[in-house]
Amino acid sequence: MVETAASTSIDIAASAETVYGILTDLSRVSEFSPECYKSEWEDGSTGPEVGAKFRGYNQAGDMKWDAGCVVVAAEPGREWAFEVPAQDGRRTLWRYEIDATEGGCRVTESFDSPILDQEFFQKMNRHSLLVQNIAQSLENLKAVAEA
Repeated sequence: MVETAASTSIDIAASAETVYGILTDLSRVSEFSPECYKSEWEDGSTGPEVGAKFRGYNQAGDMKWDAGCVVVAAEPGREWAFEVPAQDGRRTLWRYEIDATEGGCRVTESFDSPILDQEFFQKMNRHSLLVQNIAQSLENLKAVAEA
């Protein structure tokens, strides 16, 4: 069976609201994402709300691509999630769940990407790369939020 989902959590010594603000400020995505170097709102969207659209620009090695995204959850200080539609109609879901803790918050980043069952993604071991990217993005997010 092909793995198509994963999640990782990290504790951050910053408020849930601060972390949410960083995650949803598209101009800051390159500060924490190891793959997405730029994002921008599209189609008249100007901020994080359900139904808003944005485009993410990504690079992994020599490969560059961009993808349109649709916000599916935008609860300040609690959850930020978006879907990336694929050409075959399936959607990859990226989610950040934020839980307040005594010393700040715990952030869980997850993805569910049914397209990872495609031979192309299996050959490049995309699932493992995404798991590594989540760990790195959370470490980077922690450094940015705690600075």
